[in-house]
Amino acid sequence: MMNGCPRWSVLTLPLLAALGCSDPVPRPAQGNLTLSIQPPTGTGNCPVPGSTYVIGNPKGPNTASAGDRLIDGDHGATIKCSVQGSSTFTFTGTIKGITDTTPSSKVSFQILSGSINMDQMTGTATVAVTTNELGGNFTSPTGDCKVSIVGNNVKGGSIWATITCPNISDPSSPGKACKVGDTTTFVLENCDGS
Repeated sequence: MMNGCPRWSVLTLPLLAALGCSDPVPRPAQGNLTLSIQPPTGTGNCPVPGSTYVIGNPKGPNTASAGDRLIDGDHGATIKCSVQGSSTFTFTGTIKGITDTTPSSKVSFQILSGSINMDQMTGTATVAVTTNELGGNFTSPTGDCKVSIVGNNVKGGSIWATITCPNISDPSSPGKACKVGDTTTFVLENCDGS
């Protein structure tokens, strides 16, 4: 028996599938993003004077609404994520897509080395951001971004949070720096760890 179902010949497999006796099919990752890019506090030449990018289906998240998630592969989006843990959490995520905002922009937002503390409300992460307007890959210093969980929405396999980074810069363009603003919000679901 496999998964509580009897072992049958190949001829009866369609019947078993119809009866629910098949391996569960993993659901694809899904997510969305509202990304705020702003000039940094202090010195730094940011190629973006202040812009908000939304990747959603069609609505992006904020602290009051989780918005509408895109499934990995829908509308050319790439959603990949991992949220592991139970009392503390580690997480990574990639949200790539084309915004519905004007002007339309290709956006890539990667969260690396994310961690949520024992309070399950706060944490840190490293971020890498690319948009058409930035014209390069802007990254934060390691662990420099502050993460705040929206409500109690973190568990193995999913997270809804805001993230701010006081400084993201393009190593190939000295002097260019921006920040990830405090309205930046993301949702990731059906991640590894669920």
